[in-house]
Order: sequence, then C-alpha cells, then structure tokens
Amino acid sequence: MSLKLKDVMSMEYLEEFKLIAGEGGLDRFINTIGILDHEMIEDMMHIFVEGELVLSTMSVARNDVDLVFQSIKSLIDQNVAALAIKAVYYKTLPQEIIDYANSYNFPIFLFEPTIFIEDVIRTVFSGIKSRGMHSLMEIKLETLFSGSVNPNTVHDIAIELNADFQMKTLAIYCQEKRFISDDSVIKIIDKYMRITNRSRKNGLFKFRKGFIVILSAEPNDKMKPELDLQYLFDSLGLKSSDFVLGMSTVQKTLYTLDKAIKESYFAYQTAVLTQEDAVPYASTGLYKLLMSISDQPWTIQYTNTLLDPLFKYDEKYNTKLYETIKLYFNAQGKTAVVAEHLYQHKNTILQRIRKVKELTGPFKSDQDFFEQLSTAIKLYEIRNL
Repeated sequence: MSLKLKDVMSMEYLEEFKLIAGEGGLDRFINTIGILDHEMIEDMMHIFVEGELVLSTMSVARNDVDLVFQSIKSLIDQNVAALAIKAVYYKTLPQEIIDYANSYNFPIFLFEPTIFIEDVIRTVFSGIKSRGMHSLMEIKLETLFSGSVNPNTVHDIAIELNADFQMKTLAIYCQEKRFISDDSVIKIIDKYMRITNRSRKNGLFKFRKGFIVILSAEPNDKMKPELDLQYLFDSLGLKSSDFVLGMSTVQKTLYTLDKAIKESYFAYQTAVLTQEDAVPYASTGLYKLLMSISDQPWTIQYTNTLLDPLFKYDEKYNTKLYETIKLYFNAQGKTAVVAEHLYQHKNTILQRIRKVKELTGPFKSDQDFFEQLSTAIKLYEIRNL
C-alpha cells in the first residue's frame, strides 16, 4: 500500500516539515520509509528503493556539502520519493543543490531537531497501514456497488465489513461540500474507530470521495437514522451542514446490503443535482430510473444526439444555450426566473429557447420537447458528476 507524499505531509509531526525543493514532486507515492546515515560513505546508496521516504541528519556529511550533493543525486537515481533532513547540521542547502532537486521534481524537506525520527517513522507506517485497511474495505464496498454478486456473497461481504452487523440495515452516504483529500476522510474514520463507546453494530467506511455510514438493528427494532447520524456527527465534531447526504431505504436483511449502498449513493447524487443538502432514496423520483441507466451505450447515444448540437453552437458562438435550457427546466419553464438568474432580458431567454428547439428538434409538441430534453440533461448531468 502507498500514500501520496502531499497527503503524508498533513500527518502528525510531518505537517511541520518545511519544503525547500521539488514542489512538483508532491504527487509521488510513498510505500516505505528509511534512514540515510553511514550509507553515504560506505557505497551503499543502492539499498534505497523507489517510493521510499528517506530521513537523515546528514551527520556523516556535516562538514562535506559535496557528499550531501552526491547522496541526493544517488537518491534521485534510485527513484526515491523524497528526502527529509533533520536540521541539526544543515539549516538550509546551497542553491545549486536546490536547483538540481527542482530540475528532477525531487522533494527535499527540513524539519526541526525537536522532532524525533522515530515518531515520524511510526506516523508514516501507521498511515500506510491505515490506508491499506481503508482501501480493502472500499474494494469490498465497490464489489457490492457493482451489483454483480449473489445474495449469499453480499451477506458474506457484509460480515467481513463488520461481524457485528445486525440483520436490518440502512446506509447513508456523506460527502463534504468542499472535498479536500482522501486523507481528510480517513481521519474522520480513524477518529470514529477510536471512540470507545461507539455502537459495534454500526459501521463507517471510506467510499469514493466520502464515507458511508451503515446502521444496523435487530429485525424488530425501530431504526432512527436521523438521530443516530446526528449523534455520530456530534461525536466526531462534524457539522451535518458541511456535508451532502443520501439515505437509503431500510433493508430487512443483510443479503440486500448492496441495495442499501447503491440507494444511498444514488440519493447523494440526486441531492447534488437538485442542489439539496440531503435526499432520502424514497424521494428521488425519476432519478431512481435515470441513475441505473445513465452509463448505458444507448443512453449515451440518446443524450449526445440531443445535446451535442447545443455544445457545438455554444463553443462556436460563445453563447449559453445549454446553461439557459438547463435553468429553464429547473425553473419549471418560468422564463422570468431564468432571465433574473442570468441577468438577461426575458426576450433574450425566449430567443435562446427557440434556438434550442431549432437545433434539437423537431418535436411533436412542447410537452415532448420538455420531456425529451430535460431527461437528456438529467442523464448528462448524472454522468458528469
């Protein structure tokens, strides 16, 4: 398992590291960590490997900056991920070295002597292990989401996710409105796992750019998902208003947990498209159907046939036909609302709508136009979430 260097830099201790070179290499992956010391003078630089974060005090090169330079060149040749120097003997590096590292996008950090190398190593390895576990759980969720497994396998995967799951389940997908990184999601889940009095019958798992809360209960117990979710958010110090939520229907058996997971994610997507903070799957209406067919070849062909003429016209003449007609449908055909939103005269909006009909028609009626094009737009927006 590996972590992106820029994600590692937000971890405890490492967040105090100062980048002095190689900013262009922060997307490199780290899969292990090592210490550079006597290898510099014993012709052992070959032991460092690709994807390794190397830590050093540069003690054996304290009076030989050329040895530092040669070591950095060797690390670059070995495709090492980055170098972090404890600023005991070197508070900075010569510009020549910095320029060389920049030319290879090789990150070099300095960190204060008060930070123990042992703490850095423990933090990084803990992060790699944690990320590996989260990735494993996410793979299991993706398997369930694919819908290509039989009920017995669904049940088995559910138990692998949490052996304490009860038979009745409900899933809630949560994603921050301002997604920062996977690391922020993992921090939330790790914090949840450290709550000693948390209910073992529930679970919290990373999924895509957010996390899924799976609540479970005995068959005869009444579920109170809103209260459970609010309690969970309060325990984690989170505000529900910072998230977009999608809630599934209650599943009476673990053999249909896959359905709960899909419903929660589809409800979340509906919330994004309708610009709502939270949507239960039961209220998704037509999106129930559209979500399930949006990526089918014939569906893509249908949307392309109707919408490509608008995209090409907008690109050629720098107009806003697609934006206008999308707002028109969202406003239930109220041109005054669209005009106000786009700061245009109502007549301008009417002209654009006529142009849309001309480019995408003919249609049997205004109702046919409304139904076909609004459906095509919904399908297009779903695919481009």
